[in-house]
Amino acid sequence: MNKQKSKIVFFLAALLWGASYAFQKPLLTFIDPISFTFWNFLFSGIVFLVYALIKKIPLTYRWREGIILGIFLSGMEIFEMIGLNHTSSANTVFLTNLGMLIIPYVSFLIYKKKIKFEDNIAILLAIAGMYMLVGGLTGFKYGDGIVLISALASAFYFIYSERFEGEKSHYITTLCIQQFFIISIICAIWCMFSNISLTVVPEIRLTVLWQTIAFTTIPFVIIQWACKWADEMIATIYDGVIEPLTGAIFSWIIFLEATTKIQMLGGLIMIFSFVFAAVFSKRHYLGHFFLQTFKK
Repeated sequence: MNKQKSKIVFFLAALLWGASYAFQKPLLTFIDPISFTFWNFLFSGIVFLVYALIKKIPLTYRWREGIILGIFLSGMEIFEMIGLNHTSSANTVFLTNLGMLIIPYVSFLIYKKKIKFEDNIAILLAIAGMYMLVGGLTGFKYGDGIVLISALASAFYFIYSERFEGEKSHYITTLCIQQFFIISIICAIWCMFSNISLTVVPEIRLTVLWQTIAFTTIPFVIIQWACKWADEMIATIYDGVIEPLTGAIFSWIIFLEATTKIQMLGGLIMIFSFVFAAVFSKRHYLGHFFLQTFKK
């Protein structure tokens, strides 16, 4: 029964993360992406901190891991939001998932791990889909390039999370707190040196709050619970397929973001490349990351 429930909540998390891009895009008209990221993870970090204090969970456990992963997660989240501010929400949700396909190549550069033939097929399919999605070389925007930096940061994040998984009995709540506050600190420093205001105007404070709860706090909470029973394939398929598909539906159909049939086809090809990578290359990177990171 719990295994079936885990599939449902994984599905819910993928839906929330997929929908988040379309909801957050309009909000960035009223708040800087760095400021939004600061409040997003500061609030979520406080929620996890309160829980940890109630449960008397050690807050300094594996703090070096928390700092290093927090830095990589900062690159992933900050550049994702900056990119979202300069490109479409549909492009952002698809390009972000490229991080999963970049992992074999980053692993080769760092650890000289063998790149499978299927990995090359998957990345070539994704590049072809991306070319159609963004409208070719002339349609490639500044924001698209920034999102690709986010995807690269996510690849490093996944790789280093694997490196740290040797010690199984860790406190994931502590790890989340450490990473969330590292992101907030980096954002605060960025704002200080860039003269970006952290003030949230009254008109959008409630919106920032509910989006933080819905798209960051809740998904991290439910995935932490679901990973006790889910498997790698489920986690990978949901995150690599349901999330971008949901993002496309919300962006193109609900929020009426401008698109063409060619762009839609490109998005579908990218989704197929994620499925191909998960099924045929047998490398369930996202699922492996979720299960090893969130399971006690």
